[in-house]
Amino acid sequence: MKGKIEWIKVSAVVHSTESREKVSQAIANLFPFEFEIQVSRASGHYGNPLEFLEVELKNSSEIKSFWKNFVKLLEDQREILLNTLDERLDAQNILHIRLDKQKAYLGKIELSSVDPIAVKVKLVVYPAKREKALEFARELCSIS
Repeated sequence: MKGKIEWIKVSAVVHSTESREKVSQAIANLFPFEFEIQVSRASGHYGNPLEFLEVELKNSSEIKSFWKNFVKLLEDQREILLNTLDERLDAQNILHIRLDKQKAYLGKIELSSVDPIAVKVKLVVYPAKREKALEFARELCSIS
């Protein structure tokens, strides 16, 4: 491997029409271990109440465990993920993967952009060039 994952953030918005427990369960379905969800409150564009749920992983063994499990969960979506890595990687070498929140609650992990669970993965490569980060991302997503 030519790099490392510095951190992973998993987050989702709980709209006023949704249950925090169900959104928390959707997030929990991505994790193979115990974790803590940080909850913050906000207001939507029209003043509607929103909650923002986030789990941040910085511990390398948790990152490794989460990622190995995550890639396994995305098995049947892997081809799509690999083919869209270029548009998922931003200028700070953060990989953005969005998952269907409703399906995640039901235990099915599927890529989506509508009302998603957002998974952000900070990639560190040397030198910190986009091509290197993409190469590393490809490697990470190919692990079985």
